[in-house]
Amino acid sequence: MRLYAYIDDNSAFMRTRVQKATKNLSPKQMEKVFSRVAAYFNVLSEPARLRIMYAVCSGEKSVSEVVDMCGTSQANVSRHLLALHKAGILMRRKEGVTVYYSIADSATVEMCQTVCAKIAEGIH
Repeated sequence: MRLYAYIDDNSAFMRTRVQKATKNLSPKQMEKVFSRVAAYFNVLSEPARLRIMYAVCSGEKSVSEVVDMCGTSQANVSRHLLALHKAGILMRRKEGVTVYYSIADSATVEMCQTVCAKIAEGIH
């Protein structure tokens, strides 16, 4: 019951936030918003990127740690890390020759976790 109350409160908060952010935008500006939102979701539409976000959401990870956790090639992981970094979802830090990634956009992680939980509940 508390989870649903949180979701209802959060939904109301988000509706208010969206209304405030878009209140004075023209239809042309809204088209720009929709286009950017679609591009943002396109970045998230790749399962490998969701796997990477899942690996990194528990804390900063080196590229090799992400490779180990995702079970795919280093080249593939690096390509997806770059896309997530360019989209502003992940932060990047270099220490010597080691590159570390962490979450830059917690709102995206929360959204992905919510959707993953909903899908997982449907599998049981």
